[in-house]
Amino acid sequence: MSATSEQRSVPAPRQAGPGDSTRAALRAGGIAVMIAGFAGVTWFALELMPPVLGFEDTDNPAVSLDYLRQYPRIYAFAGITLLIMAMALVVASFAVSDVLAPRTNSITRRSLSALGLFSAAFIFMHGVLRESVGPLLHIDGSNSGWGESAYLTLQMAGIHGFAQAGIITLSLWAVGICAAGAISRTLPLWLCVLGVFPGLRVMMLLAGPFMVGTTSDANPGAPANDMGEILWLGSVALIPLGMLWWLGLGVVLLLKSHHNRQRGPVDQAQ
Repeated sequence: MSATSEQRSVPAPRQAGPGDSTRAALRAGGIAVMIAGFAGVTWFALELMPPVLGFEDTDNPAVSLDYLRQYPRIYAFAGITLLIMAMALVVASFAVSDVLAPRTNSITRRSLSALGLFSAAFIFMHGVLRESVGPLLHIDGSNSGWGESAYLTLQMAGIHGFAQAGIITLSLWAVGICAAGAISRTLPLWLCVLGVFPGLRVMMLLAGPFMVGTTSDANPGAPANDMGEILWLGSVALIPLGMLWWLGLGVVLLLKSHHNRQRGPVDQAQ
């Protein structure tokens, strides 16, 4: 009888419920988004290193190759940060979709996840090109003309190809998350309002091709050319601002995860 009563007094193990999966999604999404944000800010800082180190005209392939010969590890480290950012975005894409699940329809969540995965793929490919500094310098060692051609190819395919595609899809993803979070009230309103920075970045990228025709060949110092330069500087400044928004999103998700974990035992007791 005593053995039977002891067995009955042992509480059964608690099964995982919907709240546990929600907390896990919040925690995973928060960590992944913060990793992606830190990696993005680091990558942007590394892109500014050539002028800081005295290599002003980075559009000149000869100058850029000279920079790579002297500081090849900076270029390669930028590739590593991009690869980390891409892998973190894969996790963040699915985690944010789970966070929006209770109050957002499946089509919206799937579309946002697709944008996040596209962004991760583009950024991953840009990181792969950044990691090719070794083959680039090998080609340059064989023939300087070949090296300059290879660098220009990587510059156009990387910075003006995969990087721009990654940034525009990342910005669209951020705008979509802000819209869905504001409508469903899943995210704080102040964070959704800050989504204006990624939105402006999208507008800048779309307006870029139209600004090319505003430059006057006869008068390079015309106001139209100055306006194009201002818009270009503004679009560059929006990149780190957008990454800082991701850090804010990560903090919000982690705080929501902590809040749900504290509320869980209270709900069970009730």
